[in-house]
Amino acid sequence: MPAARNRNALFFNDARLFARLRRFARDAGGSVAIIFSLAAPVLALAAGSAIDYTRLVNSRSTLQSIVDGAALAGAQALRLANATSGTVDQAVASYVASHGGATDSSLTVTSSLTANNTVVTVQGSRLAPSVVNRYVGLINMRVDARAQARAVGNTQPICVIGLDPSQSKTLEVDVARVQATGCQVVADSIAADGVSITNGAQMQSGRLCASGGAKADSSSSYAPTPQTDCPAIADPLAGLPAPAVGACTFTNYKVTSGSQSLTPGVYCGGIEVGSSAAVNLLPGTYVLKDGGLTVKSNGSLSGNDVTLYFSGSGSTIDVKADSTISLTAPSTGTYAGILMFEDRNAPLHQTHRFESRNAPNLLGTIYLSRGDLQVGVKGAGGSGGVAVGATSAWTIVVARTLSVTDNQTLQLNTNYGATTVPPPDGVGPHVANAQLVQ
Repeated sequence: MPAARNRNALFFNDARLFARLRRFARDAGGSVAIIFSLAAPVLALAAGSAIDYTRLVNSRSTLQSIVDGAALAGAQALRLANATSGTVDQAVASYVASHGGATDSSLTVTSSLTANNTVVTVQGSRLAPSVVNRYVGLINMRVDARAQARAVGNTQPICVIGLDPSQSKTLEVDVARVQATGCQVVADSIAADGVSITNGAQMQSGRLCASGGAKADSSSSYAPTPQTDCPAIADPLAGLPAPAVGACTFTNYKVTSGSQSLTPGVYCGGIEVGSSAAVNLLPGTYVLKDGGLTVKSNGSLSGNDVTLYFSGSGSTIDVKADSTISLTAPSTGTYAGILMFEDRNAPLHQTHRFESRNAPNLLGTIYLSRGDLQVGVKGAGGSGGVAVGATSAWTIVVARTLSVTDNQTLQLNTNYGATTVPPPDGVGPHVANAQLVQ
């Protein structure tokens, strides 16, 4: 009996122990669940904050890249002879807009000139994308960055600018050649093929700088190798005032044969030089309104101290291959150094065709900010002739796009001291590179 009572007591004690263990397990499980439920938001907040921190770092890095590029673009603008704080601000704003500023309303950028207008300072700020902060009532994260750049070094003049900011083949050479060994060629397009040379083309320059990329097929060559991802250059002639366009002096003016001298005025419907005609332009400004300049095969056009202003729709250049052209821009006055000037309200991408293979003298600036200048016509099968601009002391092209093709050669000389015709403020021998200030 005593042994039986002892066994029963042990069993009873074991049962109570097991019951206590079960209750403890239930209580512990509940406690763990409570603890987890309390800790989960904290853990989620910590994880989200880590993500937010990573985004903050990446956002600041991106902003710094934008600010660096904007400062360089502003310093590049200081190369222009007529550069002002407004010129720099415009260059900075254009760069920012094309690198995310157009779609990020939180991005703010300011620019200023310091150190006697030799250093561009750019400060930027933007909101960093947040995963957690916006849901827990914390303030939005804002990142800031600052950069400084100055214009330095390179004194090579600018002789070509392709102004289009995004188009493929803003500068194109196909079955042709560009010789610009003493000056800089610039393409503002951010397209991967903003500059393109094909089918045995050659582009020789003192420096080729593309905001996007530069492509070449296996049969074509650059000399030297292009620099890419360069800051775009704002239109250096944007402040040049347009000539007054008044009443028509002449309408649909045509010279079909013989030799004739023309006087400055407003030529409504344009000027046409026939295949048996030789036209000399007397000094002054010629406004070609709602009609362009046509020089037919075997026609001849010459003139000294002249500016041709193309105003309105359809006012374009159409110079045929067998024509002879010799033109010189004015030496003095508002349009000193301006040979051709396109209306800034003209339709975008009007085509100006220049096919002449006998145009060695084009002394001045060809300024077509809205138009596409084609030197030669693709597939025309041309050959021979002299280089366009071969004997000019200097030639500068500022156009929306520039294409040279059909075995043509465009030669851009830089002998500024050999003539009394000055390059206009903003282009020519008033240049410098830019670098970030450490």
